[in-house]
Amino acid sequence: MVITILFILYVIFASSGLVLFKLGSTNTNIHLNILGFSISLSWKMLIGILCYGVSFLLWLYIVSHTNLTFAMPLSVAIVNTLVIVESCLFLKEKITPIQAIGIFIVIFGVMIMTWGRKS
Repeated sequence: MVITILFILYVIFASSGLVLFKLGSTNTNIHLNILGFSISLSWKMLIGILCYGVSFLLWLYIVSHTNLTFAMPLSVAIVNTLVIVESCLFLKEKITPIQAIGIFIVIFGVMIMTWGRKS
């Protein structure tokens, strides 16, 4: 049960981090110059990076406590699907009919993958 909750949190942080990073990429107002490298960021980008970092730490725990052959395909499928939905909601991107079919196939594939699996 703990792994399931952590996995849900991982999916939320990973997808939200990507969308926040994209949202913040249009208005960079923080400029850093570190060791000769110049980086322009925004607050949304920083929060996105933080979310993605938290998702990475959650992923490390999840991978160490589950089968990678199950966790990896499931996480990629769910995170990618959620990114498409969040992009539609927050970035006003359009979901094409081909993407909708792809989302359906991914969800169907995840259902097949998890069907009959004991936690």
